[in-house]
Amino acid sequence: MSMRDEMRQQGYSKEDEYFYKKDRELLAKMREAADQRKKEMEEQHRGQAFWMVCPKCGGSLTEECLRDVVRVDRCSGCKGVFFDDGELDLFVQSARGK
Repeated sequence: MSMRDEMRQQGYSKEDEYFYKKDRELLAKMREAADQRKKEMEEQHRGQAFWMVCPKCGGSLTEECLRDVVRVDRCSGCKGVFFDDGELDLFVQSARGK
């Protein structure tokens, strides 16, 4: 069943479908921009002592995907979750669309 069929079955109008599609496109653009910024930061800071180190406890950070939308850094020690520039906005935007 296509997205359009699912939305119609749930009672969504063409207007709702249009805005759903626009929200998905915006999220994809925001995700791409956040990924590019993260890649640039990694290339710039990879060899430095603070790269992928928890600012709270000094544990190592690993990337984790939330809602298949945003990649955050989670500390293996204190379990803190850290957002890079633009990732929180992307996460909030994705939550509004659901």
